[in-house]
Amino acid sequence: MIELRGPDKPLTGTFHLPLSKSLINRQLILAAQAGLFPEMTDPDLPEDVRQLAHLLTHPGPEWDAGAGGTTLRFLTAYLALHDHRGRVTGTARMQERPIAPLVNALIQLGAQIDYSGTTGCPPIHLNGFTEQSADRVELDPSSSSQFLTALLLAAPGLPRGMTIHLTRPVTSRPYLDMTLAVLNHWGVQTRMDNQEIHVAPCRISPRQLVLEADWTAASYAYGMLALAPEGSCLHLPRLYLSGLQGDEILATWMTSFGIRSEPSPDGITIIRDRLTRPPDLHMDMADNPDLAQTMAVLCALSGIESEFSGLHTLRIKETDRTLALQMELRKMGVHFAPVENRPDTWRLSGQATAPSEAFSTYHDHRMAMAFSLASLRFPCQIEDPSVVDKSFPAFWQQLEAVGFRIKAG
Repeated sequence: MIELRGPDKPLTGTFHLPLSKSLINRQLILAAQAGLFPEMTDPDLPEDVRQLAHLLTHPGPEWDAGAGGTTLRFLTAYLALHDHRGRVTGTARMQERPIAPLVNALIQLGAQIDYSGTTGCPPIHLNGFTEQSADRVELDPSSSSQFLTALLLAAPGLPRGMTIHLTRPVTSRPYLDMTLAVLNHWGVQTRMDNQEIHVAPCRISPRQLVLEADWTAASYAYGMLALAPEGSCLHLPRLYLSGLQGDEILATWMTSFGIRSEPSPDGITIIRDRLTRPPDLHMDMADNPDLAQTMAVLCALSGIESEFSGLHTLRIKETDRTLALQMELRKMGVHFAPVENRPDTWRLSGQATAPSEAFSTYHDHRMAMAFSLASLRFPCQIEDPSVVDKSFPAFWQQLEAVGFRIKAG
């Protein structure tokens, strides 16, 4: 546990963000198909990146993805369609998270897969892939875009390529757009027609990895600035408005909090030049679910009555994030509950007050980082601070670098 206090003066300085794990992990799967296995051992890299890079070189017969949802799903498709045999597993929470849509599609393609535990969830056992039995599969991507991305990344190695027919709309559409852009960068031809995506077979050649800072991680810096005095500013190196990451919409959202984003060749500087905030907010988070916790905590600390829709995927993340938010916001006297007859929409109301107990993190990195914003209003305690290693190992050190005070509890 740590005790956290925000600075007692305007926020200034450089805040170094982690590299985007979504962007790197997509490229690691493609690089492996080109016979390229980059070393990803830097301790400041997200744990999910280091884990996937390690597992791609691991001979088996067991691959443990830990708590990484993208790691497990991307790895499963890659291993299954490249004739690897063995067991793919993860943490107890990962063994509760669905994988059936991906497994069903892989079986349609010719992969032989059995469930080792609960049907529809990891662990699974891969029994080989002898030949491609279909070049068209059906997939329901409504619960997670990761199933679709996992298939798309593994598809170029199939001798007949692949056509994926989407039986329902894609959730978190910007992540699909990122996947298609990365495939294009690596020389893979794709085409999307209505509800079908076509991937041509391709022998992938090595490419330079595209690296940029993570926009989801940037949400914590933007959140800090929205709660800081006028004149506060932070420089965020390697963060770009490139269009690759859907969460860059944050720069637009945060203008209503008086924050201006100034791009430069080496990143973005964010400046709070107006003390303003929206009177209320109605936000559709379907395309940007990883920003939901940051925005909910920011609204709570700013006294903004708000409504968040499109939260259906939050239930199957590292924890049930809607319930976790409800429990922890309650510690500050803030009400967060589903709207009647609209189960994917939650309403937030109430004025935040200092909590009398520590914030729990539920083994979820984003809970820890989102609730760190509370320290800009009052001292607070956060349990299990090491959970941030999953996506932002240097998070607490970066807070200290810009004036936060942290003490072990």
